[in-house]
Amino acid sequence: GWVEKRGAGKDGSDTPERSRVRVHSILAREKDLALAISTPSLRFEPVPGEALLGLEVPTPTPSKVTMREVMDSQDFRKIATKGGLPIALGADAGGDSVAMDLSGLPHMMIAGATGSGKSVCINSIVASMLLTKPPDQLRMLMVDPKQVELTPFNGIPHLVVPVITDVDDVSPMLRGLIREMTRRYKAMADLGTRNISGYNAKSKDSMPFLVLIVDELADLMLVGGFEIEQSLVRLAQLGRAAGIHLVLATQRPSVKVVTGLLKANIPARVAFAVASQVDARVILDSVGAEKLLGKGDMLLVCNDSPKARRVQGTLVLDDEIEKLVSFWLDQKGPPLPPINLEDDEEDAEFGDSVDESLVDKARELALRNPHLTPSLLERRLKIGGSRAEQIVEVLEDEGLLIPR
Repeated sequence: GWVEKRGAGKDGSDTPERSRVRVHSILAREKDLALAISTPSLRFEPVPGEALLGLEVPTPTPSKVTMREVMDSQDFRKIATKGGLPIALGADAGGDSVAMDLSGLPHMMIAGATGSGKSVCINSIVASMLLTKPPDQLRMLMVDPKQVELTPFNGIPHLVVPVITDVDDVSPMLRGLIREMTRRYKAMADLGTRNISGYNAKSKDSMPFLVLIVDELADLMLVGGFEIEQSLVRLAQLGRAAGIHLVLATQRPSVKVVTGLLKANIPARVAFAVASQVDARVILDSVGAEKLLGKGDMLLVCNDSPKARRVQGTLVLDDEIEKLVSFWLDQKGPPLPPINLEDDEEDAEFGDSVDESLVDKARELALRNPHLTPSLLERRLKIGGSRAEQIVEVLEDEGLLIPR
């Protein structure tokens, strides 16, 4: 007989094995099966702990998963009680709530096409943390080049600085965040502790978690290139013990945006519906995301579940975000300890001036190619886009390059 498991957006059904059939022969008939049961797509997954092949069938009208459902779950409460950073992601194909601890992940990459539910997922992640952490335990940095997704959070006490909308301001902010990470490591070493939880248990002046949320990574990589990637990779490698965590999102998961080095340091990845198998492989290292239904349907990969897990994302409405922001705007708490992200003199000089050794290398390239472009210079010298533009302008003034 059939055993039916009904989830938030999918029906999972399995049946005892009656005959020995090769799996690939079943997978080869995927389109025939989808046509026979009048569904746009199917997904096959082995049933954990059973010699069965599960079949996920999309429901015509997937049920909505609310924040309260996930926050009332045992997993979410357990993470919050232990002092972690609980985030409400949604419900799986079996109807079980999916809650993760961002401090244990310790970073997350999100990709999805327009209308797939990516922005709602970011809102649910932010809302989860705002509902469980006061500003003395959690500070945030937000980057929103599109100026519409994260700007509603402007003014909340958790923000270190207002939401950053100018891409040129991101690189100095990342350098400041790296300096803050270095200061935290020094403070932990002075107390003889190995991570932020040990430091907060011993010190009177506790360190808050620092979460960086970027809504469109592609815009940053386009302008900052290697310099932005270098800073993000360093934060991803060393940030966990210092309580610094990254949530990076993009609509365009190409290899130029989600680079191999960056992906290797961010094990937790969420894929919403994407345009092609190529995009799915970039974000998940496997196919499947191109068959998702949109509207919050996602595949989740992390250290705890290296195989992709199907999840229906939590639905957070705009008016709920407005009420949450209004609540925090009305709170009158004590002044928070400042977190200084400003460039010091050495870093300011490094960021604003052009390194003479780089110019010398660029001159050698210009002698061989008088049509040298900033993008080519960026790749050859492994520098950021703004610095490449500066060097090209210097070479044009010297007459080594043909003016563009």
